[in-house]
Amino acid sequence: MGTLHEVYQLKPKVIISGAILHVRKDQENLFSEKYNIDKNLHNERQGIFSNTGVTNSTDGKIERYAMHANEKTINFEESGLYISIQGGSKYGFEKDFNKFLNEMSPYLEDALFYVFWDTIIYRYKIINGKLYFESTENFANWNYSFEKYILANYSSSQQIIADFYVEETDEIILHHIERIKYDDDPKEFYEVEEYEELLTKINHYKEYISMERFTELKNWLKTQINNY
Repeated sequence: MGTLHEVYQLKPKVIISGAILHVRKDQENLFSEKYNIDKNLHNERQGIFSNTGVTNSTDGKIERYAMHANEKTINFEESGLYISIQGGSKYGFEKDFNKFLNEMSPYLEDALFYVFWDTIIYRYKIINGKLYFESTENFANWNYSFEKYILANYSSSQQIIADFYVEETDEIILHHIERIKYDDDPKEFYEVEEYEELLTKINHYKEYISMERFTELKNWLKTQINNY
């Protein structure tokens, strides 16, 4: 399959395998005119660039756009235009992607996402409509682990780390559902230690997770451990 371009978003929400950016409400009409968006087409993705599309959501629920990942809907809880950037693609984005994103940034709310490819780290940060881009070739320093990367670089942002572990647990739950649908045994894909480690991680950051969400994930992980 080769090396994939993996996309991780940290803001406005932590998303594994893809990024979803929000068009500012006061810029929706100008954005639609510039990128020929049919605002009468609701809840369907309209392509605007390689591996990039726009959805005019009536309820803020956006399907994650990713290859090699389970179907997932992210709830932003606000209607509007959302840009979906695909994760897990083999060939990445066209060479003008940075120029395209730079031109689009004035229409977007603040965001932070990464694209990892081989040893390369691309960081895209949008603040007040301006794009700040960085590229380094040192992903190997973190053994190609995004978890290790955010632990090293966002140690002062405990909420981001907590959200990342919640997202990781969600991904395992989705994979369980997918495997069971095809009559597979999830135990063939996960060791009991993986559930135990995730339980320890979310427990460590539980003050940054809502009690309802923490209890839900904790109980699910404990069930997998007890049934192993």
